[in-house]
Amino acid sequence: MVLDIDAEIHARIAAMEAEPQASTDPAAVRREILFINDTVHTTGVAGHDPPRPLAQIEVGGISSPHSTVTRGIIRFRRRDDLCPPYFKEADRTIRLWVDIAHIDHVAMQLSHRKRWLWIGIWPDGFTYSDLHSRP
Repeated sequence: MVLDIDAEIHARIAAMEAEPQASTDPAAVRREILFINDTVHTTGVAGHDPPRPLAQIEVGGISSPHSTVTRGIIRFRRRDDLCPPYFKEADRTIRLWVDIAHIDHVAMQLSHRKRWLWIGIWPDGFTYSDLHSRP
């Protein structure tokens, strides 16, 4: 079975747009989809007062035919330190912040055979991003 990621993401956007407050045509939502084929796990400490531990995973891969993304950074933080996801054109990178409580789940997903990271950017500036995988 061939996996049509673009169709799957389109269906996810359509489901989100089915909410009563939604008003955007799913085709108007920009999407950047990265098929992951490489991961690098990194940890460190930020020089704050007090210092805070940092954990992140960088992923590389191939973009879908209608995307330009080449890399993703998944940063793990406490719930209070989460930020909205964004796509940076200059380095073609999706940046996604995830609650550190989910680090084991993300590590499990990255062990799967098929993995992709995506971000949707709505015309009004709303963004949504997540990691998908299939064993």
